[in-house]
Amino acid sequence: MQIIAHRGFSAIAPENTLAAFSAAIQHQADAVEFDVQLSADRVPIIIHDSTLERTTNGSGNVRDKTLEQLKALDAGSWFNAQFSGEQVPTFAEALKMLEPMSCIYAEVKQSEDWSFEDITNFIQILMRAGWEQRCVVACFNENFLEQVRNQFENITLGYLVKSPETYIQRLAKAVIDGNAVMLSEYHVLLEHPELIKETKNQNVEMGVWTVDSPEDLQRLKANGVLRIVTNSLIG
Repeated sequence: MQIIAHRGFSAIAPENTLAAFSAAIQHQADAVEFDVQLSADRVPIIIHDSTLERTTNGSGNVRDKTLEQLKALDAGSWFNAQFSGEQVPTFAEALKMLEPMSCIYAEVKQSEDWSFEDITNFIQILMRAGWEQRCVVACFNENFLEQVRNQFENITLGYLVKSPETYIQRLAKAVIDGNAVMLSEYHVLLEHPELIKETKNQNVEMGVWTVDSPEDLQRLKANGVLRIVTNSLIG
């Protein structure tokens, strides 16, 4: 089983920060999931929401702020005062911190804003850091994943889904691609175990998000789901 720290070890450190990634490493998570967006000056940075209010002391849209403006924000105090001064990391900084990990899951947010050049830069950052063979690039946007595949055939794609209907449709795409995994909201597979069977029959690997109940984890494991994204079931 692969235990994947959701936005880092986000139960004990502010999500999507270097502190959360460090905690995931220290507590021996198998992999880390995080969210990637673009700053106004087209630098890939790590943050989940499209706006700044929830996880920083800033306000407004992420995409309207330059990297310099984002770096000036406090991304830790909202979680706990001990994380005061924690910054919004860049994608490159996250990759460097996560070097000890065997695998990462990079979920691209606001993907409709990404140009061909943005995707090229994103892939080049991955490759320069030596991650292209041990990462999953995930997105809800199929067109974005197709663009990634067109530029680099060896990166594993992650098809994100949150309904049985979408799962069936995107499983067909994953089968055709041949180097992709299904990443589902976990209730979809718990409530529709036939999807697990079909995915296995098609020789496609699958993972689920976000599991924080030990009982649900054991049910998923018993059904053969071995990639578990979690906030808290780490270590």
